[in-house]
Amino acid sequence: MAISVTEILGTDSLSGSRLVINDNFNVLASEINAMEVYFAPNAGTITNLNNLSTEALRVGLSTILLDINASTFDILTNVKMSGNLNMTGGGVFRNDTNPSTLNDTLAGAGMAINVGTSTAIPAYTINRCGNTDITTALSLSLFQGSIGQEIFFIYTEGSGDVNIASPASTNYIVTTGTTNTITLKNVGETVHLLAIPNASGVPVWFIVGGTGYAIS
Repeated sequence: MAISVTEILGTDSLSGSRLVINDNFNVLASEINAMEVYFAPNAGTITNLNNLSTEALRVGLSTILLDINASTFDILTNVKMSGNLNMTGGGVFRNDTNPSTLNDTLAGAGMAINVGTSTAIPAYTINRCGNTDITTALSLSLFQGSIGQEIFFIYTEGSGDVNIASPASTNYIVTTGTTNTITLKNVGETVHLLAIPNASGVPVWFIVGGTGYAIS
């Protein structure tokens, strides 16, 4: 609510206005103390609010982590949930497609591409792949993911083999095959993998869906 103080006119006596001046300072001090229940200037924090209404909210200074305004709701960092996410009248849209197609052109003469590294999980959920070389298979080495991570491989060009397997001397992919190799070779074939913990708690990839893929 508005703060109300008593005005001192230029014709008023300063000594005679002492009580009014003190009352005004007391009003201001009381209001400031009331606000500091919520605002801590030294700590730079706001607490104890029952309700906050605003047109926009931004979290982060040098790096923006959350940006909400009248038209967008952008979360720009990792999100950890301990409860359920319930959606009514909405859906989940995956928009983290690898901008590069994993193909023989990208691989070059070595005909091999790493998906992830020994220190970093695969960066993209959706990976287009293909091979126009019908004589030499393209090898995709799929590195360890994070528990709960999903990854899709979608064959979009060519008719040569694309073999998806663990890097040498690792067992990051589990299938019913003897070498745990997944092969795609025709446009439209797909494989969908999910990283789950093995008996030792280490994330490994299991096939949970797809079409047309072969296992060896």
